[in-house]
Amino acid sequence: MNKGIATLIGIIAIIGGLLAIFKIVHDTEVAIGFVTLSFGVLAIIWTSMAITSLSPGSSLRKHTTYFLFCLILILSFSIWHTISKLFGWRETVNEVMLYPGYLFLTLAFLIFVMTAYQTLKIGKEFGFQPQAKKIKKIIKKINKIKF
Repeated sequence: MNKGIATLIGIIAIIGGLLAIFKIVHDTEVAIGFVTLSFGVLAIIWTSMAITSLSPGSSLRKHTTYFLFCLILILSFSIWHTISKLFGWRETVNEVMLYPGYLFLTLAFLIFVMTAYQTLKIGKEFGFQPQAKKIKKIIKKINKIKF
């Protein structure tokens, strides 16, 4: 029961925080930027904690580290985008000021691609696809016998 109450209090706190941000910040795009930044920082904190709890040298720790790099780059994009909106760079300076944000996003996707490829390699090396096919055949045989 205590966990349920803590979850409820957490949800109420999140909703209260979101309402406060939208009440204080009148520009919707900037408000959404602040919400995105707060969740991004939370994701980075939890991912950092996860990395420290994983075994050094393990493939899961390596993947989680790449995930952290992606989170940092996506958060950098969100920071850059929010700052550009706050300071009106799109209107006052030049659209060139938006390019660093796109660079952050592009680098994050490149790391995602690299990590996905490594996951594919690990899946092929340690995957259980042949065993899964055998199990499916056995289940089909059992179902035919029962019915």
